[in-house]
Amino acid sequence: MSNPQGKSKQPPTLASMFALFAKYRPTLNSFQGDGKRILLSQSDCWMQQADLIGSKFFTLTQTGLTFFEFRKSSLDYGEYMQFLTMLCTERQVDLQEVKEKLINCGPPGINT
Repeated sequence: MSNPQGKSKQPPTLASMFALFAKYRPTLNSFQGDGKRILLSQSDCWMQQADLIGSKFFTLTQTGLTFFEFRKSSLDYGEYMQFLTMLCTERQVDLQEVKEKLINCGPPGINT
């Protein structure tokens, strides 16, 4: 018997995780996003939670420099995919592995 009130839990996708982190407020005085565009601070929180910040993957300096190549304060989903591709190409890191880590790290603020 199905529950009409409860939605079946869908597995996370890169797009759904992007929306969650694009709404996340890393600090109380930070911008509350609408889930359509992501700030560098939100991206860095997401990458840290996914264990992508460190010697094997990326440094915060690298993410910042690559983010600012877009000359925007926030990126939409398509631009963020370009950002990830640029980062992975520069660091010779497997893009699919990075995407898997971003998908499976849990919602913002959860340490897995």
